[in-house]
Amino acid sequence: MPIKRQAEKGSRQLSQGPCKARTKAGDPCQAPAVEGGLCFCHAHPERLAELGRQGGRKNRRWKVDESDLPHRPLKSVGQVSELLEETINRVRHGPFDLRAANAIGFLAAILLKAIDSGRIEDRLAHLEAVFTHTTETETEAFDFRPINEGITHEKPSTASKDD
Repeated sequence: MPIKRQAEKGSRQLSQGPCKARTKAGDPCQAPAVEGGLCFCHAHPERLAELGRQGGRKNRRWKVDESDLPHRPLKSVGQVSELLEETINRVRHGPFDLRAANAIGFLAAILLKAIDSGRIEDRLAHLEAVFTHTTETETEAFDFRPINEGITHEKPSTASKDD
């Protein structure tokens, strides 16, 4: 059975016609009139804000329950991995906001890079400390001259023999 585009003869829509009000742009409102020649929005402008609030409350993402989301220290790769594992399982098993899960994954990736950079900086600082605070005996361990040349603890003179 095809859908009719026009209202039946006894319909309110046919008898009322379009809304008599104008839009913010100045054009005639195209909505059907329901009360006094006006559409619902123009007949009840005070109700629009309340209807918008009701719709906004229905579209809330998720409520944060402090007991549901405990504080987690995220100072190691293992701790970040545990957070990602928990987030993945929450997404898979129940109603969990996908935008929040996406943000957690993005921030966790940044945090993992920062942790890795910190580890590299710590290793580099340790190596610099080893090389700048060495003694004569420590540097001799890296002297690769043949044994028969004889290793002395005297520093070679920079003056030439002809002086």
